[in-house]
Amino acid sequence: MKVVSVKDGVRLLSRISDSEYRYLRADTNTHTLQVIDYAHHEIHGGSMFRVQGNATAAALIIAFKVPDQAKEPHFTFEWSSESSGYIQLLEGYTWTAGTGVDRAPKNSNRNSSNTSVLQGNATGAWVSDYVTIDPTGGSGGTVISDKRFYTDDKQGSNSGSRKNEIVLATNQTYALIFTSTDGSKGIQIRCEWYEHTPKT
Repeated sequence: MKVVSVKDGVRLLSRISDSEYRYLRADTNTHTLQVIDYAHHEIHGGSMFRVQGNATAAALIIAFKVPDQAKEPHFTFEWSSESSGYIQLLEGYTWTAGTGVDRAPKNSNRNSSNTSVLQGNATGAWVSDYVTIDPTGGSGGTVISDKRFYTDDKQGSNSGSRKNEIVLATNQTYALIFTSTDGSKGIQIRCEWYEHTPKT
């Protein structure tokens, strides 16, 4: 950003590349400066991804590894269910390779061919651009987010979300686990994240 003098005063310039600047302009209808937040910017850049799991069960797990590379996932999630229960995000969770089902995330910019760095291992080996749904033999991990929720007979269902991003560590495993306290019920978990390389 820089300020330049012009005949009728000053104007703000915004840098759009290492060598190019453009004038900032106000919207002609509202006379306000129109901006987008950073997560929205990542959608346009082809670095925002989403994936969901659905089940009628007492639990639902979405597990994955962030490999040892430069991009850091900025992670959010939401859920809906027919039951009371809790949803936890665990770091360092382990599970049996070759179990569950791998599912590919979708890029939120449908014009982008970029794929996610997250890895699943339902095939027995770590494979990029996948998460693993409902692996077995899971254990351990540190709870880094814990949401509890309650439903009654009149309400019939509930939903919630974590909108504040969690920046996930690289070279680390994670599992998002929904547990029903009312037995086998309908469950959906939806995860959304963008992958950002920190500036030095």
